[in-house]
Amino acid sequence: MGQNSDKIAVSNVHEGGSPKPRRKRGARLLCCRAESALAAREGTDAPELPSSTGRLLDLYSQGALLSEGGFGCVYEGFRKADGLPVAIKYVSKVQAKETIDMVSTSQSCVLTAGQKWVVPREVALMRLVNSVPASPHIVQLIEWFDLSTEFAIVLERPQPCQDMLDFITDRGQNLTEEEAQKVMLQVLEALRTCQDHGVLHRDLKPDNLLIQPNTLQVKLIDFGCATYLKNTPYYDFEGTEIYFPPEWFLQKQYLAGPATVWSFGVTLYTLLHSHLPFPCRDEIVQNNLIIRSEISNICRHLILWCLEHRATERPTLEQIEHHPWFH
Repeated sequence: MGQNSDKIAVSNVHEGGSPKPRRKRGARLLCCRAESALAAREGTDAPELPSSTGRLLDLYSQGALLSEGGFGCVYEGFRKADGLPVAIKYVSKVQAKETIDMVSTSQSCVLTAGQKWVVPREVALMRLVNSVPASPHIVQLIEWFDLSTEFAIVLERPQPCQDMLDFITDRGQNLTEEEAQKVMLQVLEALRTCQDHGVLHRDLKPDNLLIQPNTLQVKLIDFGCATYLKNTPYYDFEGTEIYFPPEWFLQKQYLAGPATVWSFGVTLYTLLHSHLPFPCRDEIVQNNLIIRSEISNICRHLILWCLEHRATERPTLEQIEHHPWFH
């Protein structure tokens, strides 16, 4: 990833103010297959679709491309039965993370009850974080489909909403401290829920926060980089490099708690400054942090604590929750 790939940029907006779908190299073929599947359903000479693909299209209508990346692509959609807005995410089976075997208790995946099927890790982890007690600040998994070459994951799509990166870009300025408090308290609650359900998200950043502009209600999205929570170090890299802590670059390992808190601090800083604190790995390691003079001392303390170079000196999520800035 390039050094400036996650900086806020007004060029991400069309004339008229609507956000452009973010397109990244490596997923165009996958999106073309999804578009072809829809087109084939309408074509008289097209080959018959797999039953699961046909069932997906029977249940949901698919609209515009929302985003595209190395994982695949996400389309807007609607459930035909009641018009519920949804997001339909296609993930290549080649690119999907490890899968696990589960036993079906329903027919939502074109299986009879009791049959075994292979579940992509993203789906398995979302089932965990959506279990009771669920969080209103984590996107809900509705159902998923096992297609011939990819998985299709159907997610809730709050209306109106946009990702936090587009929200800041559209308004042309950073959040106020009061707005950031409201947003980051919700993010904190979402991360606490992930932790309580044994899940490590690993890709917290403004792009992965959906916000409703009129209420500032937030939902954490995209569990494609998530994994199971453990107390021992992780030696594999998942997520967005410029949100990862210095210990990854220096020691090629990290612990779940300190890494999560680091990304929390980077996200908070970005919401208040409209740019990243460290735009590349060298600056992450050097840890030369410049905070705007307008930021209050108590907020400055929280940012510096979360972005402490030594992992052992960072707060826990529980300590952040009780920090004076939130009270």
